[in-house]
Amino acid sequence: MLTIITLITFSALMLWAAYSDLTRYILPNRLCLAAALLYPIFLFALYIDGNGLPLQDILISVAISISIFAVCASFFALNIMGGGDVKLIPVVALWAGATHVLSYLFITSLTGGLVAIAIIVINRRNRSKYSKSSGNINLSMAEKKINAVPYGIGIAIGGLYVAYQLFTALNLENNLKVAFTG
Repeated sequence: MLTIITLITFSALMLWAAYSDLTRYILPNRLCLAAALLYPIFLFALYIDGNGLPLQDILISVAISISIFAVCASFFALNIMGGGDVKLIPVVALWAGATHVLSYLFITSLTGGLVAIAIIVINRRNRSKYSKSSGNINLSMAEKKINAVPYGIGIAIGGLYVAYQLFTALNLENNLKVAFTG
């Protein structure tokens, strides 16, 4: 039961990430920290349910997450990524583990790219609408937001995919236990 609660909570955090990044272009530190601190609780819940992960798998997940953080931090240093993205991507990768990390990164990249394309199209329409109007003083002030991409939406959709995969695997294991034990 606790494993399901942690997966639902993780999913709610992903929805919060998408909403927050879409509306404010911010992925709060407390969101990233909550998702990271929820992972050991999830591992403990798995252990209590008799589905504990081997230590080797946990260490591989941590190593993958640290590696992804290093790459993202270098992108942040080059001013390519935002700080919230740099923190949230490796946290979700920790949850994904070696089994789901490539699918998670693919889904996150694909969704984030689609969001970026949508923003480019919307901004082109808005720029062409206001470019000939000298009366719009706020257009230059909003220039920074025009170039921003709420990549947290892609990260969140990737995180929801990970949560779904973990729930599916957990549900399958429980169904097999019930089938073989009576």
